[in-house]
Amino acid sequence: MKNLPTFFAIFWLSFNFINAQILDSDILFTISEEPVLANEFVRVYNKNLNLVQDDSQKEVESYLELFINYKLKLAEARFLGYDKDPVYLRELRSYKNQLTQNYLTDSNVTDDLVLEAYDRTLNEIRVQHVLVRVKEFETDTLQAYTEIQAFQERLKNDTFESLKKEIHDGKSVFVEDLGFFTAFKMAYNFETTAYNTKVGEISNPFRTKFGFHVLKVLEKRKSKGQVSVAHIMIANTQKDTTLVTKDRIQELYRLLLQGEDFGNLAKQFSDDKSSSMRNGKLKPFKSGQINSISFENTAFSLKEKGDISEPIQTEFGWHILKLINKQPVDEFKKIKENLEDQVRKDSRSQLVKVKMLDNLLTQYKLKGLNPDLALLKSNIIYNASNNSWELSDNFNDLRSILSIQKTSYSYRDFLIFLNKNNKLINKNQATKLTLNKQYKLFLEQSIFQYHKDNLENENQDFANILNEYREGLLLFELMQDKIWEGAKNDSVGIKAFYNLNKEDYLWPDRVVGSVVRSSNLKNIKKVRKLWIKGNTNQMIDELLNKTKQNVIFSNGEFALGESPLPESFTIRVKSPISKVIEENNSFYVVNVNEFKPQSQKSLEEAKGQLISDYQTKLEAQWILELKSKFDVNVNQDIFQKVNSIISN
Repeated sequence: MKNLPTFFAIFWLSFNFINAQILDSDILFTISEEPVLANEFVRVYNKNLNLVQDDSQKEVESYLELFINYKLKLAEARFLGYDKDPVYLRELRSYKNQLTQNYLTDSNVTDDLVLEAYDRTLNEIRVQHVLVRVKEFETDTLQAYTEIQAFQERLKNDTFESLKKEIHDGKSVFVEDLGFFTAFKMAYNFETTAYNTKVGEISNPFRTKFGFHVLKVLEKRKSKGQVSVAHIMIANTQKDTTLVTKDRIQELYRLLLQGEDFGNLAKQFSDDKSSSMRNGKLKPFKSGQINSISFENTAFSLKEKGDISEPIQTEFGWHILKLINKQPVDEFKKIKENLEDQVRKDSRSQLVKVKMLDNLLTQYKLKGLNPDLALLKSNIIYNASNNSWELSDNFNDLRSILSIQKTSYSYRDFLIFLNKNNKLINKNQATKLTLNKQYKLFLEQSIFQYHKDNLENENQDFANILNEYREGLLLFELMQDKIWEGAKNDSVGIKAFYNLNKEDYLWPDRVVGSVVRSSNLKNIKKVRKLWIKGNTNQMIDELLNKTKQNVIFSNGEFALGESPLPESFTIRVKSPISKVIEENNSFYVVNVNEFKPQSQKSLEEAKGQLISDYQTKLEAQWILELKSKFDVNVNQDIFQKVNSIISN
């Protein structure tokens, strides 16, 4: 359920665009008298304009048809009760809880923390530290604090190596070189202490959730930023069992040193098909974003644009890298959104939460302490025999102790809260102090819960985003049952569809044999003559590539028009060995062992594409059924207004 298809995103609602010329009450169309508002359609259209690949669907009339079909499917989902399914409701609750967290922050505090984090991402810092482990909620910490103070002096006077050898046990005391890090890599107060300590100096003792630390800053340096490279990869696993991956990468490397074009070689030989058609170019990446240290180090070690690395080996295969570009840390505006997301997930978010609570207290006109606590304190006791808090028998526990807007919380609610958190309460504290502290926690919990429960009414952005997920999830479940899984399981229907459309499922013309390629016409002619004389690929390779990479072979089964075959290659009946073909500044000869003409795919061979096409047919038929089942009425006057606004 979590891996929703790509099409699902096409119908998600934008929450940034509302045209003032469209009234909130303007109804664009109805489905069985259920209204769909014009401003919703405009948000969808503007959000998804760039996602639509078919230009004809960018026409407002065509997009309206898509949107109506979308709403028809939702109407069917609700008619069938999908919106009552417990699994669906559980998934929706989970998403709502995650989304809500983004709205429990103060934007000003977040902005300050984001700016601070950006400033720190510009520099990497190397730190050594000593840690004395203490449980997160431990209050008796005098011994640990005394111990860390002593280690602070030792860190000043002893060498790091000797200190580590003497006191590091990996359990209660840790002496570690943490290497270089930047923002978000450590606990926030650890990070802050590190960045506020000068190079060569040692911090004062401080506490994190892990215990007490002292740290020494060894070095600060500018961050590496990001690098963009292209690569040619020869994968560890090959269909051609005669191909030795290390030998092949060395062949390609020699061609590059001889002046061959990197992009052409990537297109023809790289096993990374996601990048090969882009001349081997990968997306830019930063330190720590590639699952290979050697690949990352090699990429950042290249100095000038166009520099090419020697072949390197990773767990995926052999690579040659070419430097496209290096750039420092992105400008703030480019990574602001990502930094905001990291701040929300980081321990520094607690600072944001405190500020948000103050804002909500003001918004709901509440105070931190409740004057009615005095009444409670005179009517509550702690019963040690059953380890619980109890109210006096004659006390009305249904009276209100807290009101937020129109929602009231009773003394009984607070009593339940007290006993639920009983294990966290220090029974040795005075009752007055205990109740004051617990009431603040009760107030915080209640006010945030109220804000969560009413976000859809208080925040339109939140309402739009939640609704887009609610509808998308509903549609996914329906499509999964009605079309996707239905089509896969309909073996009779698939077979009938296959028999009616066999001409759409054919193997293309193919050849089995060898393709030789060279940038030198003389060398390619030599290969052709040697093939005619009966020499093997291995014999020719040893002869022509002994001191220099002059030619390169590819063996296997190839479809006409696809690499490594030249595009202009056609089957010649007279000879299995083609004439020399010139294409893209390269020369080719093809040695055909077997020609496989166009042929019919069996049902099993065509199954992947067949099921996809069958699903498309079922969906089209289903839409016609839904249009008969539900009445659709478009308000043409409102549509003309919408069309005019979008077109202009």
